[in-house]
Amino acid sequence: MGRERMRRSLYILLVMIPCLVGSAWIVLWQDEQQQQQWLEETRLFANIHKNDLDRFLAETTTKLETLAFIVSKHMTTLSEKDINDMLQQIEKQDVRFHHISFFSESTNSAMRLAKATKQTIIDSDHTTTIVTPIVDEKTNDTVGFFVAELRMDYIKKRIKIIDQNASLRLYDERGTILFATNELRPSQQTVTVHLNNAPWMIEANVPHVTMKQNVQASLPYILLLIVAIHIIWLLIQYWLLKRQTMLERMEIQTQKLELVGTLAASTAHEIRNPLAGIKGFIQLLSEKHKDNESQLYFSVIQNEITRINDIVNEFLILGKPTAQKLETCDLNYIVQSIHPMIESQAHLHNVVYTFQRADVPLPIRCSKDHLKQVVLNLAKNAIEAMADGGELTISLTKQNDWAVLHVIDNGGGIPNDIKSKLFQPFVTSKQTGTGLGLVVCKRIVDMHEGTIDIHSIEKKGTTITVRLPLRQEVE
Repeated sequence: MGRERMRRSLYILLVMIPCLVGSAWIVLWQDEQQQQQWLEETRLFANIHKNDLDRFLAETTTKLETLAFIVSKHMTTLSEKDINDMLQQIEKQDVRFHHISFFSESTNSAMRLAKATKQTIIDSDHTTTIVTPIVDEKTNDTVGFFVAELRMDYIKKRIKIIDQNASLRLYDERGTILFATNELRPSQQTVTVHLNNAPWMIEANVPHVTMKQNVQASLPYILLLIVAIHIIWLLIQYWLLKRQTMLERMEIQTQKLELVGTLAASTAHEIRNPLAGIKGFIQLLSEKHKDNESQLYFSVIQNEITRINDIVNEFLILGKPTAQKLETCDLNYIVQSIHPMIESQAHLHNVVYTFQRADVPLPIRCSKDHLKQVVLNLAKNAIEAMADGGELTISLTKQNDWAVLHVIDNGGGIPNDIKSKLFQPFVTSKQTGTGLGLVVCKRIVDMHEGTIDIHSIEKKGTTITVRLPLRQEVE
């Protein structure tokens, strides 16, 4: 129940909360993106309408100015009635004009401004009109005016042809609305553009992004986020399960060692006492029976008793660590002291043995007997791995703050199916092995705050590396 509750809490913390927070962020981000897209589209269409209105005004004023130029050429031959008749014909033919009038005198401010500047004036005081002066080329005097009232409904139609759903307003220079298309949609943003050919301004509404549009646009990203977070959750679950399995394996390993240690501590005394008695009687019998056959049997019994003692000692080391007398020693000296023993064993098995001391002292805080046992165990395993002879090299080096011991052989290597179980008790590839040698070595190295690593290739050999922390001085 506790584990399931923890799993649910982790799911809420690592999946549900990130999904909710991420989804909210995606919705806000998508709303901003869509609003920006609407803004760009509105600005684009506003400029399209602005260019269309500029072109419309340019064409209209050009037509009036052309008409004024023609009339000025024939002003002496044309009567006011002829001019008005001509203007009526233009009204019927050109849909842009609501009404066109001719004035011989200026009657308002727009006409007076056109007379003074000799230029066409667009006036939107009451109605949207274009005032074009008729200028006599010879005297450069203004002899009349064409006043054309524009059809705003025609301008609206042009806008709707371009964009049926356009929601915009057209303002004059005083801020008066000349016309507005459609109903103004609610919006917090507007886009404004100014015309080039008139003092007018177009204001366009930026449409508001609805919640439905926002959710529809955000849904693919939200689904992708949910899938990604669940994939991460599955990877975390896999990692936690793998870690839990490893911890359980380590716990089982520890329990095994504790069981072995407890068994060893409780039975070592009972085993050693009978062994001591047996060893004593065997020694007495060997002195009484001097024949070669009896001596051979006694020798075998003595070796087996020694082997039993060694196994008991290994069991004791696997138990709970006892207080050890540690001293600072040179690792060179420790390995050198057991050099003859390793050399004799190597000679018996037709193995070429090489020992390489470090160039500098390697002071370590240790129990000398325990470290000797580590080196002897590793050397013994290496020699036994070379049944047909080979080469064994033990070397010592200094690497930063570590003393490093290498035990290298070119034997048969370690089988792949055993590599992952090397430091588990009772695991061995030898027919007569107990499977405790490497376990004991690792336990001793761990007690000295060091590390042990094994690199092995089948049919090529094995390299074992032991690292121990250096101390400052040698006692």
